[in-house]
Amino acid sequence: MASFMFSLKPILIKQAYELGANSEGFMVLRMWFAFPFYAVLMLLYIKPYKGGLRLIALSAAAGFIGYFLSSYLDLLALETISAQAERIILYAYPSLVVLLKALWDKRLPSVRVVVAVGVVYAGLLTLLPGEFNLTGSPLGLFLMIACAFSFATYVLVSKPLIEKMGATLFTSVAMVASCLFTQVNLLHTPIATIIDYPWEVFAYGFALAFFCTVIPSYAMSSAISVIGTERTAITGTTGPLFTTILAALILGESITLFHITGLLLVILGVYLLSKKS
Repeated sequence: MASFMFSLKPILIKQAYELGANSEGFMVLRMWFAFPFYAVLMLLYIKPYKGGLRLIALSAAAGFIGYFLSSYLDLLALETISAQAERIILYAYPSLVVLLKALWDKRLPSVRVVVAVGVVYAGLLTLLPGEFNLTGSPLGLFLMIACAFSFATYVLVSKPLIEKMGATLFTSVAMVASCLFTQVNLLHTPIATIIDYPWEVFAYGFALAFFCTVIPSYAMSSAISVIGTERTAITGTTGPLFTTILAALILGESITLFHITGLLLVILGVYLLSKKS
């Protein structure tokens, strides 16, 4: 469920951009709508919490890495790359999770993992010619790779925090912190500019906040608590397929041979990782 809802995100963002929204304004709008849901649940679940401020601070830091920084890089990248490329690059993050987990555990990755990661990044390299033809700039691709790395770090560090705090409280604290980081960092964004957005942008902002942020964030944390970080990351690789189909149907994006080849290679690479798990 989380994978499908996350896959809708670039579609909604692209639609909002078509109506005049920019990355910073739309990020603020998204957090305006999402904040009340997270704040209410945080207040409900923090009352019986006995774990101390250290875990709260670590959860807030995880929220900064995984949702503020990652989301900001994502929105910037989508100004210059296609929705299909965004999902394909972002869903290379399971390979990063596996590699980071190996480093965390101070062990060398197996040959299967090395091969799988190589296949994943071969898929990403396959995207380069197609995206250069569309935008002429590699900046968006590099921003998305940084986004994938920050999200992989979040997935990795969230597991021990979820075990100690519970999925709901951890997610609520992390996302409240992310919302606050967004507001503070983007104070220079004129409120009047956001208020002047067409009503359709507000509708996309609410849909992005509720269906592509609130619900999947709790679903993902629950999955991490039950099946672990690596398996959760691997099960999310259906996302690029959903996005490729929706981008063609809704946005009218062309599906090139580069996109298809890159998608298949990424899926193959993560399948090899899942066989390991």
